[in-house]
Amino acid sequence: MLFSRDADLARFEAGVFGDWHLRGQAVCGGANGIVAGTQFTAAGVDFAAARVAAGDVLWLQSADSTIAAAYEIDEVLDSGHLEVGVLRSEADEELVPVAAASGLTWRIVKYAVQAYETMWEMSRRLGLRPGCAGADHSVEDVVNAEALRQASIFGTLAMILEAVYTGAEGQEVVKEKAAAYRKRFEKAMEGLRVLLDTDGDGGADGTAEGGTITLKRT
Repeated sequence: MLFSRDADLARFEAGVFGDWHLRGQAVCGGANGIVAGTQFTAAGVDFAAARVAAGDVLWLQSADSTIAAAYEIDEVLDSGHLEVGVLRSEADEELVPVAAASGLTWRIVKYAVQAYETMWEMSRRLGLRPGCAGADHSVEDVVNAEALRQASIFGTLAMILEAVYTGAEGQEVVKEKAAAYRKRFEKAMEGLRVLLDTDGDGGADGTAEGGTITLKRT
């Protein structure tokens, strides 16, 4: 169970899918992208085999850079076509089409690894499994999972940018951003309080609070 999606990351820091992406985590890409409205395709690709899914992010860039942005993947229509659009504030909003273009440089980078590690650390601090192996309850028992999304975004972005930073000339902004997101993650965890279903009836009857690592009955 992950608390944030790649599309959530792009709303805060689209650059981790562009110039600051982790090359080893690109699952597919090329220079033959075609977009028309909300549909994207590229010859020779198999999105199903690459495990592309709704909530992932497609980076598109044209030769003249009139298009150079991250777009949200709303649906995998089939193995060779995606439904995409401009980043939305809510997943149920109507898709805004992308300008029609062809010959686009494109890539899909997935950050589930960093999102999982962030989830693990958050669960450890909350006293839940999997971070606390012997805990009575797990992240699956959290009733208000949406409350965990922003902390997950900040922690995941911090991990990505820390990995991107190599100390090379011109990367100082990456280091600064990584530190800023790390601070935002710590701040979000300090005030985090989640509701738990401790008896499996679907209702909230317990809490876990970030920073205190305690569970208490309501």
